[in-house]
This record gives sequence, structure tokens and C-alpha cells, in this order.
Amino acid sequence: MDLSLVNLEFELNGSPVISDVSVQFPAGKVTGILGPNGVGKTTLLRLAAGLLTPKTGHVAFDDPSADFARPDIRARHIGYLPQHNGAAWPVRVCDLVALGGLANETWADGALASVHQNQTVLKALELCDAAHLSVRAITALSGGEQARVFLARLLATEADILLLDEPVKMLDPAHQLKTMGLLVRLAEAGRTVVVVMHDLNLALRYCDNVVLMRDGMVDAQGAPQDVFTQDRLQRIFGLDVSLVAHQGHRLVHPLRASEVGHEPHTN
Repeated sequence: MDLSLVNLEFELNGSPVISDVSVQFPAGKVTGILGPNGVGKTTLLRLAAGLLTPKTGHVAFDDPSADFARPDIRARHIGYLPQHNGAAWPVRVCDLVALGGLANETWADGALASVHQNQTVLKALELCDAAHLSVRAITALSGGEQARVFLARLLATEADILLLDEPVKMLDPAHQLKTMGLLVRLAEAGRTVVVVMHDLNLALRYCDNVVLMRDGMVDAQGAPQDVFTQDRLQRIFGLDVSLVAHQGHRLVHPLRASEVGHEPHTN
């Protein structure tokens, strides 16, 4: 299911955070949202999820049969993984992941639904390399283990659209690659996958499209190999880089933080 953001504007305490942003997140693709800290990446993702209301503009879906103004309909079609997750209570991992399916209409009362729920939870945990954690308390896990469990909870929603805010930032390098590979496979299966991220090389390797933001606006969008130019990365991030090819992959090699061309962000 394609997701489009059309002429979105959003203000916080009277100050603009998102300014006239129009982007499309196509089904079957992984789209990365990148940019320096404080430029509105998380806000844009929350607008796409329907968790914030824009001042102007709208969010559009290519399924006219569904009323996305209804929160229960949105919850069935959109899965959202926030940047900061946490658990205050020692809930079992399997029970926490099962909460992801509460909005799914196939999880009705009855034995058949219980079987479906258990299978969905187990599959989600296996995909996130967390099945061995299923009976442990979430509060007893490391930060990286918790991150994989919350990702599994997102997958348990079985949503068409997956919106993820920095899903790999707590993970070790091996699990970063595994998680990004998983998101690619989910997109190849027809999901719409949108990821806020900071790692330029992961974006180059795993994203079909990227949206590069600056000061609440879209500076560039398209294939990462086209968007990530030396001049643009210097201007957006204040970073001097070298672009190199290695074993068929293009890599961004940071050289130094430049002293010109990058201004502090205030939003």
C-alpha cells in the first residue's frame, strides 16, 4: 500500500517544524529518512502514522475502501516503532510481542485465534532473532535484546505499512545488518517500509529510496546513490566525505567535520 504525504506543514509552540513536505513511500520498497539531528525526521514519521495532526496538508493512502480517519483502521494497516521504547514492568517477552496484534481483526476470541496469535508471535520473534528470549522478562534484557523484542512486537501487527524510527541504533553490527536485511525482505513481500536512520552506508546498501531532510524540509529525495553526493553531504551534515566503491557497493567514507557550509539547526 503506497503512502503519500502531501504539502505537510506542522508547528510546535508556534514554530515551524515541518514546512511544505511532499513525499511518497511506495509499497515494496525500503525508504530511508535521513538528516542531521533536529530537522524533523521523527515528526515526519509521526505525521505519517497519524499520531500528529498537520497544520496543513494531508496523508494519503492508495486504498480508497479503508477509512483511515478511524484510529482502529489505521492501527490495522500501520505499524509504528518509536525511537524510544521501554518497559516498566517485568512482562514476559512473548506476552509483550502478543500485544502487537491487538488491533488485528483476525485475533478474535476463540481457540483458532489463539493458535494464530501464538504462531504470529513465534514467527515475529524468530525473524528478530529473539525466540530464545520468549519466556524471559523484558526488564531483564539488554538494550539491544529489548530493541529486537520491540521490533518483533511491530511485526506481530502484520501491518501493511511499517514506520520505524532508528530501529538499529541499539544493535550490534551483526544485528544491524540482519535487521536491515529483514526489512528488505518485508518490502520485497509487498510491505511499505519507512526507516528513520543516521547511517549513510546502511542507507546506501539497503534503501531503495532516501529522503534527505534539512530544517524541516526535504532537500533531496531519490535513489541513495544519486542523493548522496559529496557536495550535498557537506552542505547538509557539515561533513567532508570520500565516496568509494568496495565489492560492488558504494560507501561513504567520512574524512572530517567541515568548518563551512553547515549551520546549526534550531527546530
